[in-house]
Amino acid sequence: MRVVSALVGALLISLIFGEAQAQIAREAFYSIPSQTASAADFLTGKQGTPVALAGQLRLAKSGSTKQPLVILLHSASGPITDGAPYEEWPRVLNEIGIATFAVDSYAGRGLVNYPGDPNKISFLTRIIDAYRALDVAAKDPRIDTSRIAVMGFSQGASAALYSSMARFQKMYGSPDLHFVGYISAYAICGTHFQDDENVTGPILMLHGTADDLTPITPCREYAERLSKAGKSARILEYPDAFHQFDAPMYRTPVKFEQAPNPIRRCRFEEGENGATLNSETKQPLTPSDSCYEKGFTGGSYHEAAANKSHDDVKAFLRELFQLK
Repeated sequence: MRVVSALVGALLISLIFGEAQAQIAREAFYSIPSQTASAADFLTGKQGTPVALAGQLRLAKSGSTKQPLVILLHSASGPITDGAPYEEWPRVLNEIGIATFAVDSYAGRGLVNYPGDPNKISFLTRIIDAYRALDVAAKDPRIDTSRIAVMGFSQGASAALYSSMARFQKMYGSPDLHFVGYISAYAICGTHFQDDENVTGPILMLHGTADDLTPITPCREYAERLSKAGKSARILEYPDAFHQFDAPMYRTPVKFEQAPNPIRRCRFEEGENGATLNSETKQPLTPSDSCYEKGFTGGSYHEAAANKSHDDVKAFLRELFQLK
């Protein structure tokens, strides 16, 4: 069953990347052994249920013999095609000689679309996906294991961002292998985890100032806390840009007027035994909490912000990977 799930994931990703092949020298599909764990189990270090995921490696045509790599974690919408960030960024990074490894966190778990799927998963379990994808990609002889970063979008951005925590790496990562940089695009930053200022590499956050799904303020505050703790963390702000501003598929904004939105105003903190609590009530969140709201813009393409983010990420990675 796991093999079938992995093959389904690989086929799905192959459809996603059917276009924009000009900068690709070669591609390969890999099975990624991961786990599915609840947020509480993840935070307390318990092992989850084994699952086989799929990932697509895309090598750039130009660049060094051993290429630097960015592992990509899709948004809560899943690894969809036709102008999604999951499709756009491999092209952008391949153009400057950086390979990409796009992880499908959904097909192997039987998920299609997070917002409408009752079998939703925590972004925390996707941190395990990131670490296991790192293990798999590092075994490819064409990849420079000393130059691997991770980048995520929305839900995947939170996984990428918090995979930087030394605590989580010790719990779920491999001791001799780690990411050298972390990039988040419109992440959910509203949870204060224990020891979340102890991170292991430079962080770059991308965020639109008009985002009404995952607002920018908590990410600003987290970047400020990290900087005060002596860590390398920058947040780049894109004026008037909404959620998924880098996704051409949302040239017509997608709005959900009545959809629950517990992450716009609510703040959370890690409690005892892996509990995630409303910071205001010190209790688990409920729909009756005063911070619990409805309505958000799920995606709205902003061409100027998208192009600027491409340039900003390439500049960050050129320095991080010491590209010429």
